Amino acid sequence: MKVIRIATLAIALCAGMTSVAAAQGQPEQGQQGQGEMRRGGGMGGMLLKDITLTDAQKAQIKTIRERYVPQQMELRKSVQATGGAPDEATRAKMMDLQEKQAGEIRAILTADQQKVFDVNLKAMRDRAEARKKSSS
Repeated sequence: MKVIRIATLAIALCAGMTSVAAAQGQPEQGQQGQGEMRRGGGMGGMLLKDITLTDAQKAQIKTIRERYVPQQMELRKSVQATGGAPDEATRAKMMDLQEKQAGEIRAILTADQQKVFDVNLKAMRDRAEARKKSSS
């Protein structure tokens, strides 16, 4: 049961990173930060919570996310094909992609934005760890 919960978490995190890339259109002028989280959803939205992005940053983030979608989709399809939980190697690849993508996104942020991003990332990891512990 623990393996299934961990696998579900890994898949959910992977899906969250790609959900913003699949979101419809760009946010309208004036709808930034918290609004993007609701519209983009998932992990990507959580990482950018309370961060107001410039149009240039939004475009860069969209490009970064789109670059990772094919790799993430390939991993998800391989997991779905087996019909079970991802193995350790696949889970490690998913986490590696998420870390690389988060690092690239962080690199385009200003120093002040990076501080908020780091807080959001830590909070997200703490929540995931708490879920993992409560499911054990």
